[in-house]
Amino acid sequence: MTRANIAIVGAGPYGLSLAAHLAGQKIGHRIFGRPMQFWSQIAEAAGERYLKSYCFGTNLSAPERGFSFADYNTPRGLETFEPCSMANFAAYGRWFQESKVPWVEPVDVANIKRDDKGFALTLSSGEDLVADQVVVATGLSYFANTPSALGSVSPSLVSHTADVTRFAAFEGKSVAVLGAGQSALEACALLREAGARPTLLVRERAIRWHHRVPLKRSLWKQLRSPISGLGTGPKAWALTNFPGAMHRIPTNVRSRFVKSHLPAEGAWWLRERFEKHVPVHFDSEVVGASECCGHVALTVRNSKTDTSQKMTFDHVLAGSGYRVDVDSIKFLDASLRDKIERIDSYPKLNANFESSVPGLRFVGAASAMSFGPLFRFVVGADYTSRTITRHVATQFAPTA
Repeated sequence: MTRANIAIVGAGPYGLSLAAHLAGQKIGHRIFGRPMQFWSQIAEAAGERYLKSYCFGTNLSAPERGFSFADYNTPRGLETFEPCSMANFAAYGRWFQESKVPWVEPVDVANIKRDDKGFALTLSSGEDLVADQVVVATGLSYFANTPSALGSVSPSLVSHTADVTRFAAFEGKSVAVLGAGQSALEACALLREAGARPTLLVRERAIRWHHRVPLKRSLWKQLRSPISGLGTGPKAWALTNFPGAMHRIPTNVRSRFVKSHLPAEGAWWLRERFEKHVPVHFDSEVVGASECCGHVALTVRNSKTDTSQKMTFDHVLAGSGYRVDVDSIKFLDASLRDKIERIDSYPKLNANFESSVPGLRFVGAASAMSFGPLFRFVVGADYTSRTITRHVATQFAPTA
C-alpha cells in the first residue's frame, strides 16, 4: 500500500490550482480525476454555452504569472472580458493542467475511510493508498438539485441541466424547464435552437437580467461601481479583494448572506435569444408529478392566484441549480461523513478549509457557507490554494 502526504480528489479549477501551488513548494501530493471533466461535459452539450462570469474572474491559480485565462486567450485572438465560451474555458483548464499539473491521475476515488493510519483511499483502478490529508475538490459534481416533487418520475423523463449531453436529442419534444437562473434560461434558448418546444416555469414574478458593463468606463463609474471577479459594485469588490473576511463573521449572519446574495438571473447576451421566443409561466411551482403514457404530467400551483393546473410535457429539465450536501458525496464513507460538522448541509470549515475531521478539507462550492459566495466561483481558487499551501507547508517537509 502506497502513502501520500496529501490526496486531492478532483481535477477541476480548485484541484488543479491547489496542486500547482503545492508543487511550487515541493509538497508531496497526488491528484485524482479527469481534468476539467465537469466543464467539458457541459460545454459539449451544445455548440456554444458561455460563462456568466468575467474572463478575468475565472483564472486558475499558479504560483507564478503567465497562466491566467487572458494569458491563454490573448495570443489565440479569443475574448478576454465577456462573454467567453465554456468550451474555451475547458480548453484553458486542460492547457493549464498540461503545463502545470501533468501528473494528474485520471482515475476516480471510489471510497475514503478514516483509520488510525490516516485516510484510506480506494481508487477505481483497484489501488489502495493511505494519505495523511485529503482535499475534496469535486466542485458541483455531486450537488445537482432536482425538486423533490419530481422524485417519483422515471429518470428517462427528468434531467438536470448539468446532465444534458445533447440538446438535439429533444428535437420536436415539449420540454418544461424549471428555474429562473442562467442554466435554466440558457437551456430554454438551446432547446428552442435545437428544434424543441421549451416552456419555462418559474416561482418568481419576473426574470432578472444583468446589464452589459462596458470595459471602458468613466472614472466616476469605476469608483461608484468597480468591476471585480465577482461582478460589479462595492459589495462584489469587497468580497473579491478581502476573500477571507467573511469567515470571521458570525455563522448565522454569514449563512443568511450566502443564501440571499447573487439571486438567480440571466446574462445580458442571452436575453435576445430568450425573450419573445420562449413562453414563461410566472409565480409557478411544481408541487406534484406523475407519468402518463410516456409523458410527464405536472401539477403546477400559481402562488399569485392560489390555483393549480395540470400541464403535460414530453420531458422535464431541472435548471434549479445546485445544493451542497455532504451526504451526497458518496465516495466519503458513511462513518466519515457522520463525523463532519455541518452548517446546514455544508461542511463547517476552519480558517484553513479544514473540517471537524482533522486533515479533511473541502474547497470550492462546498466551502461557501464557511467563507462566503465568492467560493462558489472559480475566482476563489487563488485564495484557497495559497491559504492551504501556507498551512500545510508547516506540516510537511519539501520533497527533493
